[in-house]
Amino acid sequence: MLKEIGYTTDDSAVWRSVLPIQESVFGSVEFARIVQEYLGCQAGLYVLQNDGCSIRYPLFFRPVRSLSLSEEDNGRLSDIASPEFTGPLARGGPVESLATEFPKRFSKFAISQGIVTEFIHLHPWRAVIGALFGDCLQLDREIVYADLTRPEEQLWRSFSHACRKDINRSHRENVRVFEAQTVGDIREFYRVYIQTMKDRNALERYYFSLNYFLAIFDQLRGNARFALAEYRNQVIAGTLYLHDRDDIYSYLGGADRTFQHVRPTNAVIHDTILWSKQQGKKRLILGGGYSPDDGIFRFKASFSPERARFFVYKRVHLPEQYAALCKSWSSIYGLDWQATGYFPPYRFCPNSQSPQVPVESPLQVPSSLASQLPCLRRGPSIREAFCRLHGRMAHELRYRDLAERPLRPGPLS
Repeated sequence: MLKEIGYTTDDSAVWRSVLPIQESVFGSVEFARIVQEYLGCQAGLYVLQNDGCSIRYPLFFRPVRSLSLSEEDNGRLSDIASPEFTGPLARGGPVESLATEFPKRFSKFAISQGIVTEFIHLHPWRAVIGALFGDCLQLDREIVYADLTRPEEQLWRSFSHACRKDINRSHRENVRVFEAQTVGDIREFYRVYIQTMKDRNALERYYFSLNYFLAIFDQLRGNARFALAEYRNQVIAGTLYLHDRDDIYSYLGGADRTFQHVRPTNAVIHDTILWSKQQGKKRLILGGGYSPDDGIFRFKASFSPERARFFVYKRVHLPEQYAALCKSWSSIYGLDWQATGYFPPYRFCPNSQSPQVPVESPLQVPSSLASQLPCLRRGPSIREAFCRLHGRMAHELRYRDLAERPLRPGPLS
């Protein structure tokens, strides 16, 4: 017998048992809470199960009315996106019959919740592709990963000649790699990160706050590694890695280009490869570039010959509402929504380059770190405001048998 269940972050104990952090760090309730608190996305976990197996699907809901695209009643509409490297994740088996039923069941759920579009970042090895409609799958890019099951000597030989030279140079220059231990270390990471985003003219969505990184440092202690590179008593590069049982993911990072000549990022990645092997990880996922074979991709590729295909999933659940939102977007910006290359196109911000970094609200220091910064106080949480905005979803998902709910007219990215 099939059963659909939905959980929110209020159901943390159940979510944790259904999808533990060691199985999927990005799909965990711990990561979901942080994103919900600091990025304003209501988090949920949709589960379809039968007697022998289950498919778990972590997702984030984003209200459409926050976009102010039209005068229509968009208060009931949302779109959804998955966390990085997730998608439908199976437990138990065999899963084939359940996977066949999954897209139809989830579509009914999406329509009942007013979900316009759905966007998934699929885990290359673990996502259940059979649980998705094939015509909505799209190859996004090729990504680089290092196979950590190989002996250390083989890994070293798999680096390009130039990469090995750069690692050796960082050693000669006495670049020291260490893991962040204090709030001060996270502040240094943030300083380098934000400067890198400015130097790269990064999209606005990459300008995370210091509070976001502090929350990861505090709440994901066993599954996050801030690796910093120090040169002459100054932090000049850093990368935040998240990890679960099998994989370690290069998540966010930056480097001071003034010190590029001492190759600090090479030192950070090499140190992380060695650390990950010691921890028994199978793969270090370095990711790809902004475009095929660009400089970022070539740099990552210098650490490994291994490649994986990274797919995304783009599905429209409410075509009429989708068309209306796209038309409204085109009217506001005077541009063709079909030319954005973005999904959903109505969330594309043409003027999102070179954003002003917002002035931080009072620093939200987690209570466990408060002793390190006794003069700072915790600022107001945005979670309450978002729950008011999207509280309908939180209440309707919780512990309900969704299959028995009547459909309502009624998301992504």
